[in-house]
Amino acid sequence: MGCRSFKLTTVLLLVFLTTLITGCPGKKEPQQKPDSQEKIKIGVSLASMEFDGNVMIKKVMDERAKKEKVKITWLDAKMEPSQQEKDIDTLVQQKVQAIILQTVDPLAGAKLVEKITQANIKVIGLETLPFNAPMDGYVAADHTRAGELMAQFVLHQMNGQTEETQGSQQQSSAKSSFKVLVLKGDPSDPVSELIATAANSTLKQNKNIEKVQIAEHPQGNPLMAQMTVQKALQESTPDAILATDDRLAEAAIKVLQKGFLDSKILTVAVGGDQKITQALSGGEHDAEIDIMPEQLAGFALDAALDLAQKDTWNYDTKIKNGNFDIPSKIIPVRLITREQVHLLEARWDKGGKQEDKKKKPEQQKEQSDSQEQSSGGGGEDSGQEQGGQGGEQGQEQGQQEKKTKLKIVTQDGKTMEVEVPGEIQKIEQQDGGGNQSQQEGEQGGGESQ
Repeated sequence: MGCRSFKLTTVLLLVFLTTLITGCPGKKEPQQKPDSQEKIKIGVSLASMEFDGNVMIKKVMDERAKKEKVKITWLDAKMEPSQQEKDIDTLVQQKVQAIILQTVDPLAGAKLVEKITQANIKVIGLETLPFNAPMDGYVAADHTRAGELMAQFVLHQMNGQTEETQGSQQQSSAKSSFKVLVLKGDPSDPVSELIATAANSTLKQNKNIEKVQIAEHPQGNPLMAQMTVQKALQESTPDAILATDDRLAEAAIKVLQKGFLDSKILTVAVGGDQKITQALSGGEHDAEIDIMPEQLAGFALDAALDLAQKDTWNYDTKIKNGNFDIPSKIIPVRLITREQVHLLEARWDKGGKQEDKKKKPEQQKEQSDSQEQSSGGGGEDSGQEQGGQGGEQGQEQGQQEKKTKLKIVTQDGKTMEVEVPGEIQKIEQQDGGGNQSQQEGEQGGGESQ
């Protein structure tokens, strides 16, 4: 009996110890921690992904999402209010915890915010603030300051207070009165309204400002902006053109380039997009207001995450929006001239494309020099080759390379100018590129033969 009792006790002890180590039979140990590991779901509805600033915003947020426990759903409304409404319905169905909303139509935005809040989802406005909508947060650049900085730049240039002033601007500083054209976006766009109003107010404080014309463009249409500039040039050439966004600025620059006025009329805009950065670097644009998209992205995502997790966030101020006071964070902006263009290039030049564009004029001068050396002993024969081949090869290659060179030649010796548009093919046929005096003679000889 003693031996049996000992064995039974030993078995029971072994079973007891096994249970302590492995757990109860039939039950799995809970290894998962879904609450702590589950990602926060954020939806981002953008007005359009064609805007360079929005591309940068997405890049910054995606990089953070990889490091943090965040799942971001991106939806592009493509500037269509009806599409954005469908996008919001999609995000509501996906039961995201917060939505960052950049409305296409600020007037229709209140309806979208109502849908979101009824679904118990936090909503943060990005740059655009739907009127009279009870949003949980708003993150935007300092649009009022942007307008002030644009106007101050123009006034300083006209007063000759810049460190490096071009000849055309020196002539403007000798004038006693100035005319300014402000290209404004959609009439219902509060961002465009703030910028234009601040610029107008600052300009009119100067007694030398003769006229400030503010032109609105429904949906911020660039083609309409081109028509506005063409009409202004026909009626009374402005001394400066201000644009509330870069699409309008690009439209203005295209028109000015056709009339070779881009170095005679000041252009200033808001945005800091990639194409405008290239124009600023090449001397086709005078100044840009950088809205700092990296900071917009960071603070907007911070607000969304905090609201999703804690129902509150670290805002700086409150903005009155109809019947509501919206917790807000306003991002500082900065004025970028050609001297500081590297600050914008650092943003867009991750792959070295900007550097290649900047080197083009030097590379093309080297090519033209080598052509002149090879034509030194040939004289008229080399001129015929350039004239004959230029008609065929120049049309194919000139659009990609020679057009930048040709613009430099035709700007009365102003080698700081860089032209990209296709309309300068006519100048290419006349000047041929390279050194102005030598190649004009060569091409003239080729044509007469």
